[in-house]
Amino acid sequence: MDVLLVDDHPIIHEVMRAVVRRAMPDARFHAATTLQAGISRGRSLLRLRYALIDLGLPGCSGIEALVGFRKAFPRVTAVVVSATDDRDSVNSALRAGAAGFIIKTSKAGVMVAALQLIASGGIYIPPESIAVPKAELSRQNALPQHPSLTDRQSGVMRLLAKGLSYREIARDLGIKESTVKQHTHAVYKTLGVSSRVQAMIALQRRASRSG
Repeated sequence: MDVLLVDDHPIIHEVMRAVVRRAMPDARFHAATTLQAGISRGRSLLRLRYALIDLGLPGCSGIEALVGFRKAFPRVTAVVVSATDDRDSVNSALRAGAAGFIIKTSKAGVMVAALQLIASGGIYIPPESIAVPKAELSRQNALPQHPSLTDRQSGVMRLLAKGLSYREIARDLGIKESTVKQHTHAVYKTLGVSSRVQAMIALQRRASRSG
């Protein structure tokens, strides 16, 4: 299995080489510095499975590099690796078909976990990009109500979406931290997911389908 990084910063090549080695021990790592060089390199690889694409490549703007690479390799799983972490960039990348969005300033362990999630068929979104700004909460109640969740479970998930910790949620709701964890894991079981990120994605996807 081959993994290709397309990024014009040599230091990122070394960082991601180490991350890929930890996340996918059997993978062969390759790197290119421009979109065209990445496409050319990709065509020479017989088992290209994953491509890690920077949003700030020379001669490209926004998600142009991601779109261009996916057009050339529609069956390759593309993951954005970027220094940009605003929600618009994350959402645009996901709409363009990215299987995840990894922020370059993330800790190595976070990057490794993100790639492992993607390799298992999941989609990775930075938790900070899921948190809903206070200005939006008054307009959209943070997350839609799911018919299979209790009011308390939905309340816990809305606070999780705001980026609160278990301890902060327990304080806000006047319950024990262990109870918050119980509600959270019950939600995971109901939605068939195993993490906060996956739960938010599942709830938002259901809202999109029902909307």
